[in-house]
Amino acid sequence: MSNENKSIHEFDFNLICEYFSAMERQGPGSPEVTIKALSFIDNISDGSHIADIGCGTGGQTMVLAQNAPGKITGIDLFPIFIDLFNANARKMNLQDRVKGIVGSMDKLTFDNEELDLIWSEGAIYNIGFEKGLTEWRRFLKRGGYIAVSEASWFTDERPDEIDA
Repeated sequence: MSNENKSIHEFDFNLICEYFSAMERQGPGSPEVTIKALSFIDNISDGSHIADIGCGTGGQTMVLAQNAPGKITGIDLFPIFIDLFNANARKMNLQDRVKGIVGSMDKLTFDNEELDLIWSEGAIYNIGFEKGLTEWRRFLKRGGYIAVSEASWFTDERPDEIDA
């Protein structure tokens, strides 16, 4: 048996997807954090279009939908996550304005100036913070917002929540 390292391009992500699909969120955060971050954004209306990039199964997306009007499109690379995303939207009776699609965050198909808000909780690192902001900016309408988060802490010790 060979013990050679495989490149990331040969890695089977099915195991990781199966593991993470059982979680409400595939990254850091909580409904309270999502709501708090959303509270800093204004001018979102029934006619707004929001994209949640790197949405996973949509834990934070459904919180957005419950707290912001408008249409929401979730995008994730993994079909199993999007299947669960759309099932969750149906279960919460949000399917008329919340839809998940399989796609790559570095090959978005939105029109220029289509979006009022780009949301990405704990996912922008996949293409890099600077690249994400640079590439995604063109999809925003004038006056639109990009809201991203990453796992970080500002203390010398790990937060208790991490060890819980």
